[in-house]
Amino acid sequence: MKKLLVVCLGLLIFIVEGRAQSRVQSVIVSQQPADGRKVTPDILQTSQPIPFKSVTLAVTLSAILPGAGELYAGNFESGKYALIAEAALWVTYAALYTHGNWIKQDARLFATEHAGANFTSKADQFDVDVGNYLSVDDYNQAKLRNRQENLLYTDPSFSWKWDSDADRGSFKSSRIRSDEVFQNSKFVIAAAVVNRIFSAFSAGRATAAYNRKILIEGAWNLDAHPTSSLRFADGVCLDFTYTF
Repeated sequence: MKKLLVVCLGLLIFIVEGRAQSRVQSVIVSQQPADGRKVTPDILQTSQPIPFKSVTLAVTLSAILPGAGELYAGNFESGKYALIAEAALWVTYAALYTHGNWIKQDARLFATEHAGANFTSKADQFDVDVGNYLSVDDYNQAKLRNRQENLLYTDPSFSWKWDSDADRGSFKSSRIRSDEVFQNSKFVIAAAVVNRIFSAFSAGRATAAYNRKILIEGAWNLDAHPTSSLRFADGVCLDFTYTF
């Protein structure tokens, strides 16, 4: 799975990466054929791309997968921490969510055994009501006193009656603990969003720094060096290079 993720990420970067170009022109001068004939000097032209990185792409990659934008910008040294944090956060979220479900299901089984409650296709509010009232009759009487007739439970499948108030209290405590665990899992999601924001910001800065370096190096360069070949006597080769 890890190798597949790396391959997919590499393909994505390759497809959408913006590229710049450099132009190289080499002119061979001050040469004469060995046999004395006049020959027009050879002009060698080559084109070698120098990659520029897209800040938008880097930010987008890190927003999808923290650390990916830094890897694209060539600065994974900082991005790896965002990736590690992302993995840790999702593991924590999965653990909390699973634990919360365990507590909730155990509490419902307890209520089914000691109150006859049926939680099939019921909203979470039903759990709250079962934990707050000894029976469905007590619940309905309270709603009538408060003139909340629209909240009455008239369907027999919504009936319950606790064996004791202690059992009701035990169920209520478990339900509250389950809600607290679910709430903590939401904080983990918020932390994952923050991690993406920081990673995207870091990726944008790393990409901008990379592009500035390319721009600074983009200038005309003149390089002269001796050369010789079978066709020419010894001479001088002038290389003109411009990167943009």
